[in-house]
Amino acid sequence: MAEKNAGEGRLVPTQRARSILERLVELNRLNAGEHEIGLEPVGKDEHEEAGLALTPVRRRRLYEDVVHQLQGLISSGKLEPGDQLPSERALADQLAISRTSVREALRILEARGMLEARPGQGLFVRGWRSDEIVNTLAAFLLRERESFLEVLDVREALERKAAELAATLATAKDLDALKSAVIAMQEEVLEGKPPLEADEDFHRALAMASRNEVLRQMLETAMGLMSHHRRTVFAQSYGSLLVLHQHVSIYRAIKSRDPKRAGELVSAHLREIGRSYTKRSRRPQ
Repeated sequence: MAEKNAGEGRLVPTQRARSILERLVELNRLNAGEHEIGLEPVGKDEHEEAGLALTPVRRRRLYEDVVHQLQGLISSGKLEPGDQLPSERALADQLAISRTSVREALRILEARGMLEARPGQGLFVRGWRSDEIVNTLAAFLLRERESFLEVLDVREALERKAAELAATLATAKDLDALKSAVIAMQEEVLEGKPPLEADEDFHRALAMASRNEVLRQMLETAMGLMSHHRRTVFAQSYGSLLVLHQHVSIYRAIKSRDPKRAGELVSAHLREIGRSYTKRSRRPQ
């Protein structure tokens, strides 16, 4: 984190960040002398002593190497949320490249949400909140919403994990919600109606039973993007009966506390939706 400079009343790098950064120039100089290309990592002892190290860049697109190095330091936790980065000039000196390349790299990392510019203070490592992760996924999926099967792949990965967690963590209230959705689906099937609302209720209850809020929100996004294709599977012969049977099986696996079985059944259910969609989309219009 950054700390206050009593004399100037502004934020400056923490002592930890300063001590790390003081080692960068020395380590880079050593690396440049020992390695002709200058991109190989420092030795284990040096790396551990420095905490983090940036190496002089020698590749064609210099800013891409800066992005890669800084992103790696942030992802590994060597640069933490709230840590202040050195100035463009200092980074350019440490990396042995122009300030233009450094500026482009920082602009990219700021656009990705990894850095935050604070007026009059500088650039800081930005922390991630769960709603930002979900919004990032939603923005990507919205751009790709024409690819139903790709969204379905994402949903399968997420919902399989949700089912596995639910089989371990579901409360009695969660199990009641799943059971109620299955009963409502059964009633609609017996009346000859496509059980669209009950199907949605079941999958929402499943996501809630994972007890993971980020996972639940991500599944909500994926399900919302698939919503207008949901009638496809129910339009198939015996489609509603098949979905009802699959939901009952998933519910029983979760109630029996069988994570492996619950995950496999959810995957099989969603793959069946994919097959129904593919079969229908190939029919001549």
